[in-house]
Amino acid sequence: MGALVNLINSVLTRIFDVICWPFRALPPIWALGVISFASGIFLVWLFGKTSDQKRVREVRDRIRGNLIGVRLFQHEIGVVLSLQGKIFGDTFRFMGLALVPLLIMLVPVLLIMTQLQLRFDVRPLEVGEPVLVKALVREASTLDGTITLEVPEGVTVETPPVKIRSTREIVWRLRVDRPGDHALVVRVGDEVLEKRIVAGRGWGPAAYLRSGHTLDTLLYPGEPPIAADHPLEAVEVAYPPQDLSLLGIRVNWLIGFLILSMAFGFAFKGVLGVEV
Repeated sequence: MGALVNLINSVLTRIFDVICWPFRALPPIWALGVISFASGIFLVWLFGKTSDQKRVREVRDRIRGNLIGVRLFQHEIGVVLSLQGKIFGDTFRFMGLALVPLLIMLVPVLLIMTQLQLRFDVRPLEVGEPVLVKALVREASTLDGTITLEVPEGVTVETPPVKIRSTREIVWRLRVDRPGDHALVVRVGDEVLEKRIVAGRGWGPAAYLRSGHTLDTLLYPGEPPIAADHPLEAVEVAYPPQDLSLLGIRVNWLIGFLILSMAFGFAFKGVLGVEV
């Protein structure tokens, strides 16, 4: 299962690299906006293809008609209550019609969001900026042995490792002095594990977690999963958060994606002939 997830992530990562490439010289909100635009239109189209549009339109029309009736007969309490009961009933019918399409849409939404997380949740390091690197071992007893961090030229280990038995962690502080994509190597006895660290290239993919869990492999793409028999369970680079600004307001990438994709989707649902 982990190998399949990693294959899907690898393919999607290459696709999103191509999509984002034209916007690398611009603030990251431009790439997020274009992806949100395409995602919103695609998801509305998918909803139209996977839902019973005839029944959805009938239910929507009844709801709209009954809402108009509530306004027209607002002084007739009995009529208003009757119309509100019909509105509630049709609302639940619409939710039932939308349930299966929404479940289907969850799959592409999740895959898109994992790729956005890889690019917009954190940013690559600036040259000379310190960062913590944390390794999680599967067994606390592993900390009693020798665990070393090997770094390439251009990366400096600033502090000795700190071992925390209660959380099964060992932590180093590094400084990256050269821009680029560097390979860190964590060595536990005869076992080694590579973790990439990037610096000095503006915004872009920054995989801050490499893990051995299938769910983590799905949620944090960018690097292959750790083998189940490896003494390390995960390695994390504590990148700083990415700054995103929408109309002068700082926003989280997830909130920005949800707002923009829904806005674009609803704006084009008429063009696509989809009732949502």
